[in-house]
Amino acid sequence: MPNAGNFWADKEVEQLLKDYKNKGDVTDLQFSNEWGDKYGRSSQSVRCKLQHLRTTEYIGKPNKKQPKEKIEYETTNVEYGDDYINVVCASRRIRSQEDAIREFNIDLNEWRVVKCRIGTHEGYRKDRKVDWHVTDGRVTSGDVEDSGKMLVVPLYRVELRLERKVEEVRARDAIEVMLNDAKKFAPKYPKLNYTKHKDGCLYEVCIPDIHFGRLSWDRETGFDYDVQIAQDIVKKVVDDLLSYTNNFNISRILFPVGNDYFNVNSKDNTTVKGTPQQEDTRWQKTFVLGRKLAVEIIDACSSIAPVDVLVISGNHDEEKMFYMGDGLECWYNNNKNVTVDNSPRSRKYYLFGKNLIGLSHGCDVKTERLPLIMPLEVPDLWAQSTVREWHLGHIHTKKNMRFEEDESNGVLLRSLRSITAPDAWTFNTGLVGSVRAAESFLWKPEGGLIAQFTATP
Repeated sequence: MPNAGNFWADKEVEQLLKDYKNKGDVTDLQFSNEWGDKYGRSSQSVRCKLQHLRTTEYIGKPNKKQPKEKIEYETTNVEYGDDYINVVCASRRIRSQEDAIREFNIDLNEWRVVKCRIGTHEGYRKDRKVDWHVTDGRVTSGDVEDSGKMLVVPLYRVELRLERKVEEVRARDAIEVMLNDAKKFAPKYPKLNYTKHKDGCLYEVCIPDIHFGRLSWDRETGFDYDVQIAQDIVKKVVDDLLSYTNNFNISRILFPVGNDYFNVNSKDNTTVKGTPQQEDTRWQKTFVLGRKLAVEIIDACSSIAPVDVLVISGNHDEEKMFYMGDGLECWYNNNKNVTVDNSPRSRKYYLFGKNLIGLSHGCDVKTERLPLIMPLEVPDLWAQSTVREWHLGHIHTKKNMRFEEDESNGVLLRSLRSITAPDAWTFNTGLVGSVRAAESFLWKPEGGLIAQFTATP
């Protein structure tokens, strides 16, 4: 039986090096098969060992005997099984669990570290330098400078054992199958024949920081707020904002959904970073009601023009928002009137004519860096645009900032209002007084922003 489950001994490595240098014109694959059969190793194990020997430069210098002491003081052994990986390193380069994982390109989405042992000891090597002479890509000779001294070399010994995440991999596969099935059975919406406008506008509907599920008590904060009140307010402001479209030719609607759409991220009623929140009801009920509300908003928008939905994560609900975005993507899979961008990037961009709109919650990156980030992340869209803005959530109040790059080109940053009511913490810290509102923006393809509208609860 092939010896595929044991670590390589130093004598085996020396024998492998010796035989490999004398293999002649035999291909690596043939050599691995023959050598493995002879010494009880699988062909895959031999190929893996040869690859690691190349990375440590034990192989690649023909006709020159490798210094034996190098093999003795620095070794790297890795064994792959169906459900395990064993790594043992004595090296100056590999000093930690992370170094070993990076060195062998181990995917932690599929493998779990079950054992890690790290130690240090001293190795020795000769104090010598070798100058190789290369002709036509091959080493022909070399000059060796040897002081005759032995140098002490600090070595790190890393032992690592990983096991395959069998159940998690199966769960991910099952979820992928489930989502594919969900897309197949997504509701079929009729294809609408929208009126085509030669110079139609983009209508951007922004309702950031709804904090759906938040619980506020009038006697404590000055406002009542729960899931029912939130639903009523959202439907009112959406109706108000969409009513303004009757006066304009609308070609598309942009609906950024997210930006702390939900108030909490987990069943423990905490944010992504674990901050406790005052929540109205059970997390399952909040999620279902929130998803249904988002569908109602998108359907209302799509009755006017095709809708592009961009899912923007927040600092309260990053994970939950991704799940809802995936649900929306499945729900509208058969709807040619709606597109959903649920990619995991925290910053997204939308180009309409000459207008470039950046969207982000604004909680992780310093706002003064955003004008510089935009041309770096989307240079092609930047080149096609003349009007550029960032639309941000997070601070629940209106704030406009312009960062001039030169006399003729600037980027405007808008912090958008929120319709949510203050909770006890917000009230107690004095973060009150902002106008509660949702906003919309009307964009002409070549003319930039031509109108802005506001709707209040």
